[in-house]
Amino acid sequence: MLQTRDRHIAAVVAAIALALGIGYVPASGASTSPQAQTACKRATIGGRRKCIAAGQFCARRYESDYNNYGYTCSKRDKNGRYHLKRL
Repeated sequence: MLQTRDRHIAAVVAAIALALGIGYVPASGASTSPQAQTACKRATIGGRRKCIAAGQFCARRYESDYNNYGYTCSKRDKNGRYHLKRL
């Protein structure tokens, strides 16, 4: 009887742990999902820290700053707005 009760308690504890999101964590602490990876590059543009990526809106006056990080602000959309593009 005691073994059955212990198994029941262990099952309840495991269910609670799963419900709370407590589970396996990789030893490196890094996430294995592709969405968790950063898709932008940290940069200082116009004296401010930003995260820049291709396709984002940009200001032509900061072209030299964008060039330092491997981007150009030369792609215009149909509305005349500029977007970042990889060099």
